[in-house]
Amino acid sequence: MPDQNDQQAQALIEALAPKLIEAILPKIAESVEAQIGGIKKKNDELLGKLADTKKPDSIAAIDNLMAMLSKQEKERAMQNAGFTQDATGNWVLGGSQQEAGVYLSREDARNPSKYREAKQEAEKRGVPLRVTDTAEDPTRRNTGQSEIMKSTVFTFDDEHERVRYVRADMQTGTGIVHRRLQAEREGYKVRTFRSLDDLPGHMQDKFRRMEMAANAGGNNADPDA
Repeated sequence: MPDQNDQQAQALIEALAPKLIEAILPKIAESVEAQIGGIKKKNDELLGKLADTKKPDSIAAIDNLMAMLSKQEKERAMQNAGFTQDATGNWVLGGSQQEAGVYLSREDARNPSKYREAKQEAEKRGVPLRVTDTAEDPTRRNTGQSEIMKSTVFTFDDEHERVRYVRADMQTGTGIVHRRLQAEREGYKVRTFRSLDDLPGHMQDKFRRMEMAANAGGNNADPDA
């Protein structure tokens, strides 16, 4: 049977317990919140770093992916993306690129003098000598495409329409994917042109101004910039 001291102690505990809980709970809550806040901050930092590693530069990502592919897989990927490979090994979008070279018909190739002249011309220009059934460029025969104009300016932008114009013979080679990605990253669509007729009127005017400035020493610069 509990004595009087036990009863007094129990009564004191019952009286003080609510007061102690009231005093201690806020401190416990502050401590817990501080710990949770620290954990949350650390988690946010880690998640941020993880997100950064999952958002690589587009060009670097393409390079990394292509490096992981075998030669056959790489060729298949490029072909599926609409590229074809020309005789020099360059990847060309749509296969419309004229292959560089000096073209000689088979009949003329049998003529030692004409063959020698063509070979010398090819060596002088640093392009291969190509013997075909005719002296025409086989990549352009029956295509209905116009000659690609010669110009100092080969690329320029329509800032209003967000279109980047690239001369058709420059939209080739192993760097074509990079160039298109770069344009997309800057918010531009890429369109090729073979002559001024392929350009809208206002861009024809801009091209003429840029060409004039470039030939005067502006080096493909935009005179309006």
